[in-house]
Amino acid sequence: MRKNTIRQDDKNHLANFVFHLASIIISAAAIIYLGYHFINSFSTEIETELAVLVTENDTVSLDAYILRNESVIYSSSAVSEDNVGYLFSDGTKVKVGSTVANIYSGSHEGANESIVALDHQIDLLTQSQAGDDMSLSDAAVIDSQIGTDYFTIRQSTEQDSYSNLQNRRDELLTLLNKRKIITGEVTNYDSVIDTLTKERETLAAGYDSITESITAPDTGFFYTEVDGYEQIFTTDKVDDLTFESFDAMVSSSPRSYSDRAIGKVATDFEWYIVSEATRESLRYFNEGWNYRVLFPYNNDAEVIMQLDSIVEQTGTDRILLVLRASTIPEDFSFRRMQPVEIIRSSYTGYRVPISAARLVDGVQGVYILVGNIVEFRQIEVLLELDGYYIVAEQDVRDDPDYREKLGLYDAIITGGKDLYVGKMIN
Repeated sequence: MRKNTIRQDDKNHLANFVFHLASIIISAAAIIYLGYHFINSFSTEIETELAVLVTENDTVSLDAYILRNESVIYSSSAVSEDNVGYLFSDGTKVKVGSTVANIYSGSHEGANESIVALDHQIDLLTQSQAGDDMSLSDAAVIDSQIGTDYFTIRQSTEQDSYSNLQNRRDELLTLLNKRKIITGEVTNYDSVIDTLTKERETLAAGYDSITESITAPDTGFFYTEVDGYEQIFTTDKVDDLTFESFDAMVSSSPRSYSDRAIGKVATDFEWYIVSEATRESLRYFNEGWNYRVLFPYNNDAEVIMQLDSIVEQTGTDRILLVLRASTIPEDFSFRRMQPVEIIRSSYTGYRVPISAARLVDGVQGVYILVGNIVEFRQIEVLLELDGYYIVAEQDVRDDPDYREKLGLYDAIITGGKDLYVGKMIN
């Protein structure tokens, strides 16, 4: 009887031991769990990015075909590159009847480059001559212009943009020369111009004689290259443009000119681009509206163009956008077909990484760091880009709930775990 009592006591002691052991293990786990979250609440593994104000464009990329009126210039007889001397660079505006090229009796290789370089120097010095109405009071204005040009040149080179660098350089040299006259450092550049003019005359006399001088048939912009599409991609095509005429135009073979063609003159400021798009994009475009058009092939030159017309046809998803421009950027290449980016609209707002956006209680927003406390701010997405949102600005004046929304320079949390409102960050 006593043995049974002893055995029962042993069982009770064993059960109590197991119970106490399990309690210790559970308590330890709870302490570890709570300790982990307590320590994690002071975690420093947080990355932030300030909400800064930016302006981004909503663009559509299309292929554009350029239409404009051009007159091909011919010599009276066959010529080659070796005996044609051009007096103007591509894109230079010339007057009707002005000499644009000389034909030499023999090879003049190197003559044109040297003479054109001298002509350029003479032209710069002539422009640098101070007029009678210039005085010391103009020095401050010129100094300001010099600073602006210098900054523009420096910025362009840092961004690897050299499309208009030569013109900027010429403007800067002209301003520096003018400043020397205004400040009395030099009187004028007459003697230098005379010296360069005589050097040019001597150089020209040493080459074969000129057999023909080619003049511009119209006033316009001179170009040395012809591509064979001058009589195909003309502005009159836009008046009755159809899908059939567009397809025929873009599939046309270039015309083969005789060896008498030495260049061309674009006879009008007005030119067009025609781009094919889909019917879905109609909601972004309105006839008569102006759009900013970027030309990546021309170092992202921007041209303001008016949407002249939209060509549609029942039963097809195709549409044609016809845009018109009346300005020509400097150093602009009119390569017949080139990509364009049409800016449909621009948005100004805060730049927010998409990965930082959260949905909390059905509200879209981001966690931010205020001091060392995590807070939540609402966002209104305006535009989605590659990896980023552009979200609406905080309206402090007219929105009574502005404190609940993302504001300028808020520290957006872009990296961190177990985020929640009120979490403390060490």
